[in-house]
Amino acid sequence: MAAEGMSGGPGAEACGHPGAGRRLVTFGRGPLLWRGAALGGLAAGLGAGAVKLLKVSTLLAPGAAVLGLGAVLAGWAALVHLTGGERFDDGGCD
Repeated sequence: MAAEGMSGGPGAEACGHPGAGRRLVTFGRGPLLWRGAALGGLAAGLGAGAVKLLKVSTLLAPGAAVLGLGAVLAGWAALVHLTGGERFDDGGCD
C-alpha cells in the first residue's frame, strides 16, 4: 500500500519535510528556558494580583481584567518559550 512506509503525517515523506519525525513537545535551549520560567513567574504574579484586586472590591474589576489579560498573555508566551519557540509548519506541500 502507499501508506506503509510513512513515518510522519499524511504526505510528510512525499513532500520531503525535514521535521517529519519530530516529537510534538520539545523543550527549548537554556536561554529560552530561563525566559519561559521568568514569564511563567510574571503570569503567576499578574494572576494573583488580579484575584487580589477582585477580593478588595468589585469596583476594581477593570484593573483586575487588565491584570488577568496580562497573565494570560504572559502564560502563553511562557509556554512558547518553554517548548522551544515558534515553528511554522502548515503540513502541506508548497
